[in-house]
This record gives sequence, C-alpha cells and structure tokens, in this order.
Amino acid sequence: MQSAPGLHRVKLYKLNETGGWDDKGTGLVSVGPMEFANHQSNSVGLVVIGEESQKMLMVHRILHEDIYNRQDETIITWTDPDIGTDVALSFQEGQGCNAIWQHIVRVQQDADPKHPDHRRRVIDEFDGPVGHLDGDYLHHDVGEMAGAGHIELPAAELSNLEELAKILAHVPPMQRERVAQLLMSPGYLRKVLDMFRQCEDLEDTASLHHMFRLMRSMIMLNDTQLLDELLKEEHVMDVIGCLEYDPDLQAQQQHRNFLQTAVVFKEVVPIKSQEVLQKIHQTYRIQYLKDVILPRSLDDATYATLSSLMLFNNVDVVLGLYQDANFLPEVSYMELVLVLAC
Repeated sequence: MQSAPGLHRVKLYKLNETGGWDDKGTGLVSVGPMEFANHQSNSVGLVVIGEESQKMLMVHRILHEDIYNRQDETIITWTDPDIGTDVALSFQEGQGCNAIWQHIVRVQQDADPKHPDHRRRVIDEFDGPVGHLDGDYLHHDVGEMAGAGHIELPAAELSNLEELAKILAHVPPMQRERVAQLLMSPGYLRKVLDMFRQCEDLEDTASLHHMFRLMRSMIMLNDTQLLDELLKEEHVMDVIGCLEYDPDLQAQQQHRNFLQTAVVFKEVVPIKSQEVLQKIHQTYRIQYLKDVILPRSLDDATYATLSSLMLFNNVDVVLGLYQDANFLPEVSYMELVLVLAC
C-alpha cells in the first residue's frame, strides 16, 4: 500500500502488564502541531489514524525529555509518561521511520538552541550525521542503512562466547522472535551446547559463567518454539548444566545430579507410550526450572509461558493415557487388588 506524502504506514504496539506487546492496530502516522481548545501551542505531536476505521489510534506530544529510542531500521519506542507504559511504532518502510525520527530529533534540538547537540539520543544506534529534512523525507540514502540495527549472531565458537552472551542479554522486545529463529537455525543450538561441554572439560569457570548468562537470556527471550527445543530430551540436561554455574552463587549447583539420581520415577501401572513418558519427564523439569533454578530471574511473562507449557503437557498426557486401550482397565484392576488387599 502506497501512503500519501507525509503519512507513513505503521503498526502501533503498547506494552501490557505481563511484559508482552499488544497490537493496537495498523494506521498512518504523521507529525503536526498540537491544537488545544482554549489556547495556541507550539507543541508538535505524533498522530496515528486507523487505516480502516479512520479513528484516532494515538495522539502523542513529542517531549523534550530523553525518552525516545530507535531500536531498528523500522522501529521507534518510548516510555509515555502520560499513559505510564511503553509504546512502539513499527514502520512498514525504513524511509518513513527516518522521517519521523528526524522530526523527533528536530523537536528535541529546538528545546535548547544554544546546545543543539545536547540530546545525544539523536544519534542512537545509527551513529552518523542527522541530515536535513526535505518535506517529510531525508536526503540520506536509505539503502546505505539497510539492515542497520538488526541483530546478527556470531558463529557458535568459544572465541565468540562472551560476545554472544552480551548480544542475547540485550535483545530488544521487537527482535526476540527473530533472534529465537536464528538460535534454532540448523545445528546452531547444538553447537552452543557443545561449547558448554568444552568449557566443563576445560574447567573454565569464566566461560561457564558466560554460558549461564547466555542460557538464561535464551530462556528469557520467552519464545515458545525455542523453549520447546531447549527442553527436548537431547538438549535439556546440557541446558540445566549451563544453569548450574550462576556467577552470583559461591559454588556450582548440582541440578543434574539431583534430577538424574535423586529423583525416581515410579509407575504403578506401566505407561507404554514413550511420547507420554517424555511429556511427564519434561513437565517435571519445567517445574524444577521455574521454581528451583530460575525463580529470581524469570519475569512474569516467561513464568506464564512455562506454566502454559506445563498445562499443555498435562493435557497431552491425559489424552495419551485415555487413548491407550489397556491403561484404564489396568488402573481399575490395580484399584480392585488394593481394595481386596485391605
């Protein structure tokens, strides 16, 4: 869809109480003077009009305070003090994002004409000259900035471990899904977990602390597909192993030893489905992860996601047992035996 000059197609997001981003609709954003019923104002604001409804989705007066952040080529975020929450505009095109960003820059620089560069935020992640406005667009070659601000992951090698841990610790909310997909690229996650095994073999404490931070950050991305991959049978013990090396604790924790030796799974009635058994084991490990290993680290959103995974697993277990033609009759038989034994 081609927008009219001065109007830029965006998606409007607001941060909810659980830490997730609510989609408030798609519309056209523009910049203009703020009008008040009883007096004139020099304030400039952002206005988003619904694309289909033509209703006002947002009106925001551009403030002089340092609250704006450009996180990507097409994303602008800020914490709006008037509504007490974070707001994000995701632009369809980088050119529109550039234009709106430069309006914000101009408003903030005009706040103190004697010191036009006092607002360091104007450079942001694009550390270059601000450029001049031509109507609502820039003379900048947008193509030169294509891909700027996008997070790329280094190769999963020990030499890149510290860098990878730092990158994952600072993933903007709007890029979490993309980063999770990068982590699930063929073979990448296995290479990360193999790095952990190398660090343990070398008894490299500093690198093991980085592995803890890296794995905690992976979990905090709160991506359901990534969490499901991390909790698979072939990965979960290495994941839990990474989380044994919390730098804030004086000694290595013994989570793997507890789960593999102290915990005993007993079947009163044999469960023949390996899929059901794996769901039962995974559910216990998720419970252990959120209540024992990471209770201090998990935010509400990630805690809720892990709880949901447990719920879905429980549903799968019940359905699996119900579909086993022999399981319920054997349970009934065992109940009868116990009654007669009493």
